Amino acid sequence: NDQQESGLDQPSDSTEEADPPNRAILAAIAALRNEVTQIKDDICATIDARIQTVYTVLRGELATTKEELQTSISTLEKSAASHANTMGEMEKSASQQSDDITALQRQVTRLSSDVEKLTEKCEDLEGRSRRHNIRIIGVPEGTEGLRPRDFIAGLLQEVLSLDEKPLIDRAHRTLRRRPEPHEPPRPFVLRIHYFHTLEDILRKAAAEKQLFHGGKRIQIFPDYPPAVAKKRALFNRTRELLRGKPGVRLLITHNGTQISFIDAKKAEEYAERLPTPGSTEMGQKDA
Repeated sequence: NDQQESGLDQPSDSTEEADPPNRAILAAIAALRNEVTQIKDDICATIDARIQTVYTVLRGELATTKEELQTSISTLEKSAASHANTMGEMEKSASQQSDDITALQRQVTRLSSDVEKLTEKCEDLEGRSRRHNIRIIGVPEGTEGLRPRDFIAGLLQEVLSLDEKPLIDRAHRTLRRRPEPHEPPRPFVLRIHYFHTLEDILRKAAAEKQLFHGGKRIQIFPDYPPAVAKKRALFNRTRELLRGKPGVRLLITHNGTQISFIDAKKAEEYAERLPTPGSTEMGQKDA
């Protein structure tokens, strides 16, 4: 059997000699096999080299990217920590400023109240310092000459028909530039020595509809401080309403009851409620 199998595996010399084309085919197949193996080995080697190259490049790029990311993350962490510290300081500062603002608001409220009280006190003191003063409007410029006090005393005695010249401590025009000829004259401000004399002058001036001196109309008023004059001007509408009421004068005593107002609107509403001429309800109001 072994001899038979060996005889089958190995061609006999007679077969090789008898079949030369088969030998050529077998040789070509062996050569082709070797060439394919070589090509396969070359392709595998090329693929391995390419894979190794790509691996090396990717590994380098990944390492670079990782390093950059770590650097960026470190920078962001530092920035976040800095922002956190800044936010903490800002919160602390805002809290402190809020406390300061609250304290300042309380202080401003207190100071505003103090200023209001001081303003009222200053207005009161200024008003008291002017209690003996009156103001005369309409006296032509230059008519007073060099002795304005004597001139004004004679003017008051003449236009108000006084028994004697009033005693005047001082008299002068308001402190502003001398007006041009076409401009109205500056008012006179004078201080009456006795208060009862001042009251007589104002009462007689109010009783007269119009006062004239030297052919020129003049007007006599109390010398109120500017702040008081502005407040009194708010009551002009009320005074106009009261002038049309029967038995009413511009000091408040209505039906035996004294009434005073700080709010001009309330005073106006009160005046509008008073009876009109011809009404059966009659009241008296002194002001």
